[in-house]
Amino acid sequence: MDIEFKTLLIALKHRKILIGELSNLTNYPENAIREIIQRNRDVVRVNGEEVTVVNPVQLALKLVYTGVELRKITELLDWRDFEVFSTRILMEFGYEVVHEVKLTTPVRFEVDVLGIDPSTGLSIAIDCKHWSSMSTSRLLQAAETHIARLHKLIKHYPYAKSKYKVLEKAKRMVPLILTLLTPRVRTHVGVLFISIGEFPQFLRDIHSVLEYFDVTPLKLN
Repeated sequence: MDIEFKTLLIALKHRKILIGELSNLTNYPENAIREIIQRNRDVVRVNGEEVTVVNPVQLALKLVYTGVELRKITELLDWRDFEVFSTRILMEFGYEVVHEVKLTTPVRFEVDVLGIDPSTGLSIAIDCKHWSSMSTSRLLQAAETHIARLHKLIKHYPYAKSKYKVLEKAKRMVPLILTLLTPRVRTHVGVLFISIGEFPQFLRDIHSVLEYFDVTPLKLN
C-alpha cells in the first residue's frame, strides 16, 4: 500500500495520534509524515506533535477515491460516521438525501437515510447497521422493524412531505438495510440487505438488482 494511504488509514483508525507513533507504525520519517499531513490538511491536522483527524467522513471518501478497499475504510468509522458516509455516497450518485427522517407526531418513527432520485422518483430508505457481527435472526428482526417503520411513513406521507419538501419528488421507495459486513441473507419481508462494500455497484445497477432479488419498491402515491 502507498505510504500516504497507509498513514491516512492509521490516522483514521486512531483519530488522534502522535507524529512519532505514526512514524513508528509506518516506518516513515517524521518530516515525511508532516508533509503528508500538510497535503491533506482539509481532513487531518497537526498541532505540535499531535495529529488529529478533523473530518473522518471526508477522509474516508478520499481514501475510497484512491482505491482503498471500501470495507477496510468503513470498519474505521463509527455508526454515526457510517450514516453520514452512506449519505455522501448517495449524493455522489445524484440522489437528493435526507439524513434522519424523523417524525414525532402524529406517529413516532425515524429513518436513518432517505435518498431520492429526482429524475425518476425512485427512493431508497436505508437503515444503517454498523455491526461487527450479525446473526441471521438479528438481521431478520431488523428488516421487520424497518418495514414497519416505512409503512408508518407511507401512512403519514402527506405530513412527512410537509416537513421534508424533498419527499414530494419521491414516487416509489426501496426498503434497504445497509450493513458493514456481507449479509447472510438478501431479502426478508420485502427488505433488501446490501453491504457498504456492495453499495456503489448496487446504485449503478439498482434496477437489475431489484429484479434479481425480486424486491418491489413500495408505492408512495
